[in-house]
Amino acid sequence: MRFVVRAGAETLPVEVVERDGRYRVRLGEEWLDVDVRVLSSGPYSLLIAGASYLVHVGEEGGDVVVAVGGETYRMRVEGPGRRGRRSLGGSSRGAGQRLVAPMPGRVVAVHVQPGDRVDPGTPLVVLEAMKMENEFRATASGVVAEVGVTPGQAVNAGDLLVVVAGGAKPSSSEGAT
Repeated sequence: MRFVVRAGAETLPVEVVERDGRYRVRLGEEWLDVDVRVLSSGPYSLLIAGASYLVHVGEEGGDVVVAVGGETYRMRVEGPGRRGRRSLGGSSRGAGQRLVAPMPGRVVAVHVQPGDRVDPGTPLVVLEAMKMENEFRATASGVVAEVGVTPGQAVNAGDLLVVVAGGAKPSSSEGAT
């Protein structure tokens, strides 16, 4: 599958070839071997050149929003690879985000509460798992509809952490401090 990714002024041709459940991905002229695991109702887990990445993918306003390693990237994807792509971290319509624990762990911090307005990149929850702290950020704009955890709480893979309802507007009294 071939497509073009546009991020700001940069344009990059991308090709993805699947073989036996593994992927070869060409970004520009560079080929990468990528092992992908889709975590239940949550982010992707990618293994690239021995490094592991937890990647959230969502959509907003026709753009693809990718959150990885505490950074959020916004891009346009053009070409046949765009159709049928599964949006993780967001709803099937691309609005909002349903964040679930990708693995068992302990909630270290909760940065939002119901009614808070968030934008892509806004910190939501910090989860400690396998002796590492993982910060999860919003992949879509919206209003926090539900927070399913509290600091110190143990969670299992698939447990609901936060729901962000996309496109919702807070009332004038929300967000005022």
